[in-house]
Amino acid sequence: MCGILAYYNRTGITGEKLNQSLSALKKINHRGPDGEGVTLINSITGEFRNLITDETPAGNFKNTISLNEAQNFQFDLLFGHRRLSIIDLTANGHQPMSDESGNWIVFNGEVYNYLELREELKATGCTFKTESDTEVILAAYRVWGADCVKKFNGMFAIVLFDSEQQQLFVANDRFGVKPLYQYKDEHALIYVSELKQLKEYKLNLSTNSNAVNVFLQEHYINYNCETFYKEVSRHKPSSYAKVSLKNRIEISETAYYDVSLNNNLNCTLNEAKEKFRELLLSAIRLRMRSDVPVGFSSSGGLDSSAILYLSHKILSDLNVGSNVNTFSAIFPGEEGDESYFIKLVEKDLNIKSYYVNPVEEFSIEDFEKHIYHQDEPVLTTAFYAGWSVARLARKQNVTVLMVGQGADEILAGYHHHFYRYSRQLILGGHILKYLSELKKYAEIKGIDSNKLHRLILNDVKLAFKFKLGIAKTGGVLSDKWNKANKLIELLKTDLTETNIPFYLRADDRNSMAFHIESRHPFLDYRLVDFCYSLPDSMKINDGWQKYLLRESIDTMHPEIRYRKDKKGYTTPQNKWLNLYKSDFEKYLKFIPETYNLSNVKDPFLKYALGAWFKVNN
Repeated sequence: MCGILAYYNRTGITGEKLNQSLSALKKINHRGPDGEGVTLINSITGEFRNLITDETPAGNFKNTISLNEAQNFQFDLLFGHRRLSIIDLTANGHQPMSDESGNWIVFNGEVYNYLELREELKATGCTFKTESDTEVILAAYRVWGADCVKKFNGMFAIVLFDSEQQQLFVANDRFGVKPLYQYKDEHALIYVSELKQLKEYKLNLSTNSNAVNVFLQEHYINYNCETFYKEVSRHKPSSYAKVSLKNRIEISETAYYDVSLNNNLNCTLNEAKEKFRELLLSAIRLRMRSDVPVGFSSSGGLDSSAILYLSHKILSDLNVGSNVNTFSAIFPGEEGDESYFIKLVEKDLNIKSYYVNPVEEFSIEDFEKHIYHQDEPVLTTAFYAGWSVARLARKQNVTVLMVGQGADEILAGYHHHFYRYSRQLILGGHILKYLSELKKYAEIKGIDSNKLHRLILNDVKLAFKFKLGIAKTGGVLSDKWNKANKLIELLKTDLTETNIPFYLRADDRNSMAFHIESRHPFLDYRLVDFCYSLPDSMKINDGWQKYLLRESIDTMHPEIRYRKDKKGYTTPQNKWLNLYKSDFEKYLKFIPETYNLSNVKDPFLKYALGAWFKVNN
């Protein structure tokens, strides 16, 4: 939806810091091309001024001030906002926004259930002047305090100034869909949407060698709240913080949500199918709330297709089914190309599809723009494919893009999930069940069951070695990943630490680079909680992964519903790197010699890291 900035300085904000803040806000124009808002606040007195810039939209703003006049105003807190208009396109939705209590907010994201919450708040006596979800957040905070976030179904990064308490309320959504970064020193506290904003403050930022080494050696990134800069951390998802601005900066953080690992819900398969479909339909309906065009990312896989089929039904019921437009990356003639399946869905639903071949569009200059917008390196060329899809959607004037991210992590869609489920069955003594699943999985995948059995037994042996303390992979995160003996434990690790965090970061930067908001129905927390409450046999059954999803969406074309392969945005990476080998290898000289590259087998990791050092340092 937007990009935000909150800057506080105990000693007051000088003219120099004001100009740096304005530059930091302009660094994220791509996140919000529809207007700029800047409010200067005295956190002690509550007095404020709305700074009028060249990109402030026309509106009835109170206490306005020019940049020259601002030099004489005493303030210590600055709120900045770049707007991507999606809900309530009028100036009424302008941020920073205030309420009658003197509270101020800058907010990035969407609270999808804002209409329901507004009615609930009206019953308490609240009145509303706008049609925006931002005003609902302000009212919810007044009525419910910090616990308001527990009622929000959405993706959000919130910084709210509580004038009465003289504190900031800072919150991130449950899965960290929307980014929020923090820098703090003795005098200053800064919250930003993207790391590049901090560069405008001339801070002494140093590279986080631990993050770089984990990226190179373990192939993980964004696995915790560290960033590639030692001095900058990410606000933790599923948590809120109260930041006292009295005397000194004091931060108190509270977790408000966690995924339960109690997967013992007692229900039949038919009951589970009905509930799953109901929740997924609700998640999609909420995420289709928009005053601007909505498009769909389509890979031809089970997840994006499930969203497409259900969305098509929703729109058809409203007699607007023809408004479904899909956007896809294809690689004709290359191994892993999914054009056949994408076009199968297109024909089956009679929808309009748009395609891009990222290899044909690729240039080194564009790759550097991609890395610049990412703020940190990427793991594969698949992320550039996502970048290309976002650009394609923008060319068709789409502002909201539905994506299928999250289904694998809640319904056991990856190959390693089957291996871990097998380990769990063996360790639990369910040998007959294991042998039955092994046989059927091997048949579905077209692989030798004996070879697969040996691989799984090696995994079981590894589990025993970890238990006895005689096995280590060499990385803390990899060790944790391998020690998870239960499928649900591994799913949670993938959801909260190893997979989803870096997928979401890459997805946010790719889409927002072209001022597009991506939305993720499978990450509706109600759906996540439900899937995690189900027994594993409803996730993996008869050799099929994501079993419940396949069973629930029976309107899908059978070739999609029972696809046997598992792909993401699979790209012809080796061919790609060979085509541009000389250009990619130039990035290696930008990597400091302190990093050991001799054990890094994947050349793309080195190229991506070198590109990051070049464009972001």
